[in-house]
Amino acid sequence: MQLSEVPGESPHFVRSVAEMGDTRDVIASRDIYASNGTKLLAKGARIDSKQFEKLTRYKLSAPLDQVLSSDKAVDGAMLAIEFDRILEHDATYRQLLSRAGDPRQLKHCTANLRLHSTVELRLTVMADKHAEMFEHTLRTSIISFACAQRMGVAAAGLPAVLLASLCHDFGEMHTDPRILDQSHQVTAQERRFVHVHPVTGYVLLKDLPGFPSAASKAVLQHHERLDGSGYPHALHGAQVDRLARIVAAADVTETVLRRLDMQRLEMLYRINKPRFDGDVLAILRDLLQPQAGQPAEAGPATDPSRRLNHLSDLLQAWFDLRAMLEQRPATDSPGSPIAFLFERMASIRSLVLQAGFNPDDMTSMLAMMQDDPEVLAEVRAMLDEMDWLLADLANEIDRRSPELDGLSQGALKDLMQRLRPEVH
Repeated sequence: MQLSEVPGESPHFVRSVAEMGDTRDVIASRDIYASNGTKLLAKGARIDSKQFEKLTRYKLSAPLDQVLSSDKAVDGAMLAIEFDRILEHDATYRQLLSRAGDPRQLKHCTANLRLHSTVELRLTVMADKHAEMFEHTLRTSIISFACAQRMGVAAAGLPAVLLASLCHDFGEMHTDPRILDQSHQVTAQERRFVHVHPVTGYVLLKDLPGFPSAASKAVLQHHERLDGSGYPHALHGAQVDRLARIVAAADVTETVLRRLDMQRLEMLYRINKPRFDGDVLAILRDLLQPQAGQPAEAGPATDPSRRLNHLSDLLQAWFDLRAMLEQRPATDSPGSPIAFLFERMASIRSLVLQAGFNPDDMTSMLAMMQDDPEVLAEVRAMLDEMDWLLADLANEIDRRSPELDGLSQGALKDLMQRLRPEVH
């Protein structure tokens, strides 16, 4: 058995820990043994990249989190300093927190967090070796905390909100970093490794002494969507816990805020309304509304005609496929494995209609709007968000492919090709 098969471990995480040891003290807090009893490293030994091969050659008797410590570990006090740094330099996040309630509560709650050594080590590795992920984690945590404050979550429940947000992407550190590289075209097989990261994070956290069960469950569910289109378990509605709903919305909100695109954020909330908690979205919309006199940033002045035509072609391809599928017995019945596709595509067509377009005549509708830059900017924002929605549907088909009776490899092939967002 290889290290990658040990629950809570992966060669990619071990490599990050070992490389961190090249620039700071990472020490074995006790003897490290292989599962066969072989002593690999003695207590007090420094861990660096030289030990990487040794640590990955064996199945370990205990996860690295339990046997290592690091200097300058990311604890509650350091997290409070990091939050202060973001709030000092980013007016949007200052506004978000001040509108939510007492802005001092975040610092107080964070500074008083008592983090398990496993959580400290994981955050330290993230900060040292995955800086972009760490920054995303911090900003997502601020958004989640502010949302929970406005929702009236009791002070005793706020540490769980912070812990869920801080730990929600722990599982991604077990994924091959080449897969996560934005320039990499992820294959269907590789996407399965991405989709398992909530489960990996949950397994790491669920049995830690003192770690709130609500927080570990939120880590597991933060990619679930209320319409059943999420992962890892395709939960619906009330099956998704409240804390997971907060972290899920905060996670995608941070991604859009990173580009300072308030128009895109508003479109994200409108298009994804069936997928996220409506109360959470309403709170975030209110907390993040632009300050008086602060103009929304304009999008790139690109002509959306080609993308509208692509969307029109997609809907036509679905029309043809649906006619064929409806000839199969009970294909669109609630119990059918393919029923979700009817539901998702009906929702996409409905969104196009709500945006004011005739799905059968997109370009003529656009021609009437060419002289209105504000409307065109909104159309571009709608198309940007629609790209993500279509890609998510393609990913959902990939995840469900074992239960689709071969359709994803046959009848769905043309639709799948059209669902993947084009480069524009």
